[in-house]
Amino acid sequence: MATRVMIVEDEAVVALDMTHELESAGYSVVCHVTNGEEAVAKALELKPDVILMDITIQGEMDGISAAQQIADRSRIPFVFVTAHADEATLQRAKITRPYGYILKPFEPNELRANIEIALHNAQLRQVAPVDELEEERQVIEEATLTPGGIDEYKYEAIRAIGLFDGMALKDLNDLANCAVVRDVHAGEFVSMDGEKPEFGFMVISGRLAVIKSTPQGKELTLELLIPGDCTGMLRALEPTEMDTSIRGQVDAKVLAIPTPNLRAIVEKNPLIYRRVALELMQRSRRANNLALGLAHSRVESRIVAALLALAPRFGRPSTSDDQTRIFLTRKELADLTGTTPETAIRVTKNLEREGLLDLTKPGVIKILSLHQLKEAVE
Repeated sequence: MATRVMIVEDEAVVALDMTHELESAGYSVVCHVTNGEEAVAKALELKPDVILMDITIQGEMDGISAAQQIADRSRIPFVFVTAHADEATLQRAKITRPYGYILKPFEPNELRANIEIALHNAQLRQVAPVDELEEERQVIEEATLTPGGIDEYKYEAIRAIGLFDGMALKDLNDLANCAVVRDVHAGEFVSMDGEKPEFGFMVISGRLAVIKSTPQGKELTLELLIPGDCTGMLRALEPTEMDTSIRGQVDAKVLAIPTPNLRAIVEKNPLIYRRVALELMQRSRRANNLALGLAHSRVESRIVAALLALAPRFGRPSTSDDQTRIFLTRKELADLTGTTPETAIRVTKNLEREGLLDLTKPGVIKILSLHQLKEAVE
């Protein structure tokens, strides 16, 4: 009998792609749901053999909360399938004792391997006594408890920021106490050029864009900020006013800390202040290099250079070390390179015909050879 799989995913294209891959491999997809509340209800009703659970889904309950409720009421194994690999998300996910964790975009064999491992581990756990399982869960929860009743989600997110490595526990606690999680809608400005930020922030989910307006009124996208990015923290600590703005590119969440609190903590920690200064200098150099490239390079070279620059931060490893996949639309690529979507489509299609890119999956640009792409721009 075919293994019965339930998919929890709010992106219809991704869910359809997963369904096709699984059914082609001999699995049976019993249902596809898009929110946490329905995921819990359907899991308990249908009792699938395994659940593939996205973390950022529709509704008030995210995938981690849904998985926890399912785990509390059943022994159905679940595998997280998500684009988020930041430390805060991983810490929350660990408490639910998942049977796997797959990063998007993924290869079909990753799905199959994780499902089979999940089923195997589920059999092993089923033979363990209930009190042993409860004891293991308590150990995991105690290992991730935060001091003084501080909100765990905010505390772990702050700890995950490299700028704050080695900071005193009390200072981490103070930051967590004053931090808030804010929703940022697509198109909404978080930070405006010429204005001193009222808060520093780190991206938790979604994606933001750093934009600059030219004297002619044209907007250029200079950088994309993904989960874990702390550019917003740096802006709040920068002594001079910024000449760029930041807004939501898609719906996002940020962890925001009031600027006065952030400055007070950093000024007490000279090492952290030096890290901030170094990071600001490096980012300024990258921004200048990008601006020069946009001004003087041919559009083809700009697009190839942008893909190579995005690969280390946005790319996900593929079947070969020389390949990577970037979760990016060609409209977003056009914004980054100061050109039109039509031009970005034309150039990337030419690169696909030359065997350098694979554009068969919507919203994914797969680089087939980083080495050959570098040769193309040189």
